[in-house]
Amino acid sequence: MKTTLKQLLVECLKEGRSEGGMDPLKSPSQILCLADAILFTERCEESIREGRLTNLMKELEAKLESYTGVDLSSDGSPEGKAETHVLELKLKALILDTIHNIDVVEALIKKSSTSIMDWEWQKQLRFYMGDGDKAYMKMVDAQFDYTYEYQGNAPKLVHTPLTDKCYLTLTQGMDMGLGGNPYGPAGTGKTESVKALGGLFGRQVLVFNCDEGIDVKSMGRIFVGLVKCGAWGCFDEFNRLEEAVLSAVSMQIQTIQAALKSQAATTTLLDKQVPVDPNSGIFITLNPAGKGYGGRQKLPDNLKQLFRPVAMSAPDNELIAEVILFSEGFKNAKSLGRKLVAIFSLSKELLTPQQHYDWGLRALKTVLKGSGNLLQAYRHYLSDEEKENGVGADIESELVVQALRLNTLSKLTFADSGRFDELVKDVFPDTKFRGVGYEALGEVLKVTFEEMKLIPNDRQIKKALELYEQLQQRMGVVIVGPSGSGKTTLWQTLRKALLKMEDKVKKYVMNPKAMPRQQLLGHIDHDTREWSDGVLTASARQVVKEPTDVTSWIICDGDIDPEWIESLNSVLDDNRLLTMPSGERIQFGPNVNFLFETHDLSSASPATISRMGMIFLSDEDTNIQAVVSSWLNNQDEQVKKYLEPYIEQYFFQALEWVLKAGEAQVDTTLVGWVLNGLSHLHDVTSKAHFALALIRGLGGNLPENLKADFAREVYSWVGEHVPDPRKILNHYYDANRDRLEAYASDNADDIRVENGHVPLILTADAKCCLDYFMPWLQLETQQPFILVGPEGCGKRFVLT
Repeated sequence: MKTTLKQLLVECLKEGRSEGGMDPLKSPSQILCLADAILFTERCEESIREGRLTNLMKELEAKLESYTGVDLSSDGSPEGKAETHVLELKLKALILDTIHNIDVVEALIKKSSTSIMDWEWQKQLRFYMGDGDKAYMKMVDAQFDYTYEYQGNAPKLVHTPLTDKCYLTLTQGMDMGLGGNPYGPAGTGKTESVKALGGLFGRQVLVFNCDEGIDVKSMGRIFVGLVKCGAWGCFDEFNRLEEAVLSAVSMQIQTIQAALKSQAATTTLLDKQVPVDPNSGIFITLNPAGKGYGGRQKLPDNLKQLFRPVAMSAPDNELIAEVILFSEGFKNAKSLGRKLVAIFSLSKELLTPQQHYDWGLRALKTVLKGSGNLLQAYRHYLSDEEKENGVGADIESELVVQALRLNTLSKLTFADSGRFDELVKDVFPDTKFRGVGYEALGEVLKVTFEEMKLIPNDRQIKKALELYEQLQQRMGVVIVGPSGSGKTTLWQTLRKALLKMEDKVKKYVMNPKAMPRQQLLGHIDHDTREWSDGVLTASARQVVKEPTDVTSWIICDGDIDPEWIESLNSVLDDNRLLTMPSGERIQFGPNVNFLFETHDLSSASPATISRMGMIFLSDEDTNIQAVVSSWLNNQDEQVKKYLEPYIEQYFFQALEWVLKAGEAQVDTTLVGWVLNGLSHLHDVTSKAHFALALIRGLGGNLPENLKADFAREVYSWVGEHVPDPRKILNHYYDANRDRLEAYASDNADDIRVENGHVPLILTADAKCCLDYFMPWLQLETQQPFILVGPEGCGKRFVLT
């Protein structure tokens, strides 16, 4: 492979030096970009010496124009689509490189550079072709060989001043035989910068997600592999390793770095002599300890001195947005990118601070990628004449706003969604709001709701479409909302709708908090070094075996806890890679998604939140009328006909009274209150019976004094009088007499003690208590329930 790549590079350079220039269709993206970089270095040094940088700038601008003007339409066949997709990736890579080259020349002109020894040129990563067709790179005084490791059509990183600072620090560190340590908050491009630099060097970069399960021997085995094959190891979240492991690992790293510095042929690792490839390298990336990032240690001093640190704090979001939009085909990229970044910074300042909000680079990139997808879909339906004229500025704005709202509204609270739309109107004046899209899926969802005996709800359908969009954009999606807000229903209806549309969707459901961490994620036996799979890792093995046309959802239903979710960090970002303490790596394709259901994200770190798409469901979104109607539709026709007027007249009024009281014995959600209220209404036969059932259902979770007040209110609404107003709660419905009767205690004299066992004496209170939960034990309505009361009040006694 390396020989072939070398030959391709030589051919590419010959073609590039001729007047015709390079043809993007002929060579792999990696070789095109390398040849382009070598040619740019040659032309730039020549232009600096001759003082013709302005001419070079014009050439580069013409080249950029030619790249962006390429027609990417295919003939519609699968082969044509595949070829178009590959060409599109190559062109995006070349466009990003050309934009960077223009920026470099612009900086050289600004500084009036006249010598190739000027700092402005020396600090750039420069590519050369040496004797014997050997490519190499220089950055200031550091020089490295290009290693021709096949990378494929890897996506490029946008060059920003922060990227250049990171590259400069890492290359100078490597020149001294040290490693690199990009550190900073989540979503600033630490791991991606290391991977991108490795790609520019033609090296294989292996990303490892560090967690508490990795011990010294596991790290040692990984290091042995890296130094033998000459790859770079990027250890993500390095300070999540235990303190004892960090300290021991620093000794191993020191040994490797000493061998690299002295260019030794071998080194000693795990008590064995290991051959050393001089191209290998070790890099670590980490979030700072504290500041909301739980489970992270401070690095020991002996480890700090082995790595050159570089703070990745604030990436240039405007530049990144502009370049990505430009590479996606937007003509007004500069203005649109600036507006998008403005909306993100305004949202951060003006919207309510919520734990699950993220206004960082990852969220911005999702919107930019979504905008590109919408533009491609829009171009697909244009005629040849319209394609030549291009997409208008108004349409571009509409598409960007559509992607922005589609990817942002799903995570906003009810109040914030209105404010956000106002913000968008201010920043994008006179831009029409487009719908969510996916109209065909929306129609199928309505049918699916009806088949599942649910009432089609526009809000729920919109959320399902937003979930579908997030699953296209992100590896991990979290559905956040209180119990009963429809989290499970959301993904179940979406899955059934997709199956109806003949998409293959498989699910693997688990509750991560129902088992110890080792049972979920697997563990390594410290004596035998044997690996045992956990529930999640076993599911991961199954999903990667599935063909690409089968979509797999791994659904984690339960609290999100940093103890296990942080181990999935490299899965949920652009790497899509599960790394295990055994050194094994599972690479997921775009047909796999992780879905998380949780009531809140109070324990999640910013590293987790920034990686995931959010679908936020709240009590304000819940349509109580629809919940009650759905419950009624599942009752017998006769019961439904009888109950409907009573529910309309009294139920919602009673619910409002209970919610206004604002007290509950056990905290519950809005849907919890509604279902409590409905739980006694199954066999209601009269108005008096309805009033009693309503008091037992909605009042069951109220403190005793409020329960009595509530009972008085309900009886007054329905115009019912009780036999004993002093004990207003101790009444039952007598079906034979069609009226309410007061409970009477059984005669205690008739009770016999057998074998020392005292039976329950059925006092009026005991009878009342039994009637509260007897309807929940009936076979047709079996429901789980909680008995709450102080110690010694007879909870277990009543049940037995």
